[in-house]
Amino acid sequence: MERVQPSSKKVVKWTIYGILGFIAIITIFSSFYTVKSTERGVLSTFGKIQDRAVSDGLHFKLPFIQTVQKVNVQQKKFDGTEDSYTRDVQTSEVTYTINYDLVRENVSLLIKNVGADYHTRIVEPYIRSAVKSSFGNFNATQIVENRDKVRAQIESKLRETLDKRYFTNVHFQLVNIDFDDQFETAIKEKQVAEQNALKAKNVTIQIEEQAKQTKIKAEAEAEAIRIKANALEKNPRLVEYEAVQKWDGKLPEYTGGAIPFLNIK
Repeated sequence: MERVQPSSKKVVKWTIYGILGFIAIITIFSSFYTVKSTERGVLSTFGKIQDRAVSDGLHFKLPFIQTVQKVNVQQKKFDGTEDSYTRDVQTSEVTYTINYDLVRENVSLLIKNVGADYHTRIVEPYIRSAVKSSFGNFNATQIVENRDKVRAQIESKLRETLDKRYFTNVHFQLVNIDFDDQFETAIKEKQVAEQNALKAKNVTIQIEEQAKQTKIKAEAEAEAIRIKANALEKNPRLVEYEAVQKWDGKLPEYTGGAIPFLNIK
């Protein structure tokens, strides 16, 4: 049997030391992790998630025992559509946008109790319920005329029902409301009719105002004539006075007769 030379034993020994050192270095470096300011860490020990989220910064975890999941906590924005009925049983397809923030210190609880698919599991069902409930409180024409009131009611319901331990700063926007084609045609025809009625009403008001102004003008002229008649009745020479006031200083040419305005005695 061939004997291993001492030099070969040293090589094997240092190789083993090198491998162990390499593993130790990897273990040490993998024990440290960083969490960004836009994230929170969800730390698990043997798969059990701790309740408190890990804040941003440099942290240590036990190698091979603990794992960390990083969750983005920037404002969430989701778009979606929901079918709903109005109080007068008009069908509508509602396109919306919802924004909300996660309560950062409770992110671990959210992942632990609900899961990473929290939006699908709890947010969307609450949106569906709030939209259907709010639309059911209004007739279709009321929704068209009071769109922001409906939006505010949906947003209020979401803020009441979404768990405040997990969600905050909830904002809901109605992007589009698509009603049945026949109803939308009826709405357009109603709007045209209302515009034509308003136009006719404005013309009527204009005619009435013109008639009113004409009446006022006629009454003023009649009053002026009455005042002048009373004045002439009391002073017959007022006619000659007014004629003198309007005279331009030139004597009219006559072939005979007296010169007007001059009463020479």
